[in-house]
Amino acid sequence: MNQETNVKKKRNRGNRSSSTNTNFSYEKFASNSATVSGIKSTGVTSISESRLKGMLQDPAKNAVAVASLSKGMKQVNGMYKNVIRYFSSLLTFDHLIYPIMEDPLAFAEDPKEMQLAFAQTAIFLERLSPKSNLPIFAEKIFSNGVTYLYKLEDSKSVAYMELPLSMCRISYSEEGVYRYQIDISKLTEATVLAYPKEIQSAYASAKNGSSDKLVEGKWYQISDKGVAFTMDVDALTQGGVGVPPLANALLDAIKVENAKANMENTSKLDNTKIVHSKIETDEKGRPLMELPVAMEYHNALKRNLPEGSVAITNPFDTKGITLNGTGKDGKFALLDKAVENLYDGVGVSKMVFAGDGASSQALERSIQVDCQWLYGFLLPMFQSYYNYELKKSGKKGTVWKSKFLSVSYFDRDDAIKTSKDQLTYGGSRMEYLAYTGMTPIEVANMLIFEQRVLGIDEFMVAKKNSHTMGGEESDEVGAPKSDNPTDTTVRIKDAE
Repeated sequence: MNQETNVKKKRNRGNRSSSTNTNFSYEKFASNSATVSGIKSTGVTSISESRLKGMLQDPAKNAVAVASLSKGMKQVNGMYKNVIRYFSSLLTFDHLIYPIMEDPLAFAEDPKEMQLAFAQTAIFLERLSPKSNLPIFAEKIFSNGVTYLYKLEDSKSVAYMELPLSMCRISYSEEGVYRYQIDISKLTEATVLAYPKEIQSAYASAKNGSSDKLVEGKWYQISDKGVAFTMDVDALTQGGVGVPPLANALLDAIKVENAKANMENTSKLDNTKIVHSKIETDEKGRPLMELPVAMEYHNALKRNLPEGSVAITNPFDTKGITLNGTGKDGKFALLDKAVENLYDGVGVSKMVFAGDGASSQALERSIQVDCQWLYGFLLPMFQSYYNYELKKSGKKGTVWKSKFLSVSYFDRDDAIKTSKDQLTYGGSRMEYLAYTGMTPIEVANMLIFEQRVLGIDEFMVAKKNSHTMGGEESDEVGAPKSDNPTDTTVRIKDAE
């Protein structure tokens, strides 16, 4: 009897264990019974807005990281990239050169020496290629905050090598030109070979134990072949580094990217379909179908659903709920507001990029403000550098200076017209030619070549018109007399 009782107890425990395992299996199945196919939510930014705000508040430590984020954002956010290209290509960088003379009349009687000096200086400045290089330098400034350049030259040409942001810092300003240092400790035997000879020599000296010329035991001061450009006026007071001029716009650019990501999720929700498979149950709510069979049906349904569909298998009556338009209005409004904040943050009118705006007059005023910013900070910095180079090349001879004109591609026609009108009052011919886009080398050679060598005026004779022709019997300017004048013309002539 006891033996039968023990057998029954074991069977009951086995039944309860089997029931428990079954229930557990169904619970596990239930937790995974709703499967979404093809919908993923991924962020395009690897940094939060709060973290970026903290980085911008301490540029001395985070300038390199902010520059890296700026370069990365330029590749993924079209608005941020367009704003950078807009500012860096806004100015024409038209320029001219002129001598600094104590007695300008000293060369009036014999100008040959000064003519030769002008031509040589124009050739030297042309080798530096300001009109080709300055838009590139400007874009690097707006992208990185600072650009560290090293001038490489030979007897024929000049090139500029850019050094890494993480290895350099601005050390001082000389005649309006920023000079910088490089961290020798970050170089290796392999990487130093890619740098100029000056840096290679400094690295070799430090390697041999001679660090007298190093600041803090690692910073080497680059000669005047190195130049740094930045629009961050606080660069010298924050560790010799600067942040991009539009760094504050990175916050809005992150918001735009997040809003765009939400828009993509909304678009996927609009096309999401829910397919429900109901499992029959008994009066106590227990599934009548065995779990393995239910799993097979569920997996078969999941495998054959298109992307963006949801497969659900459970014992409940599930109602179909459309997801089309879920949260769309709010997300559209969020994106529009983020875009608006981005343009407001950089101070550029949306109309520049075919966006909404108040009027064409507002657009014109916005461009004028943008140009004024560049005229006041970017142009003088570039001009100071080229003046330094001209001064260094002049040696003991006459000192030449460059003048970069405050003109953009948007107002060039007005600038040309104004300069042309000033010619009647004794204005500068060279300045007028510079406004038209001619460089000093073109002025020095093109005009003389046309007039003296080609004698181009002999071939390009102006056609006669009412302003240049006169009558046969007089030297008066005006239209020639007609052989058959009208009655009105005759009466006017008789009255005279």
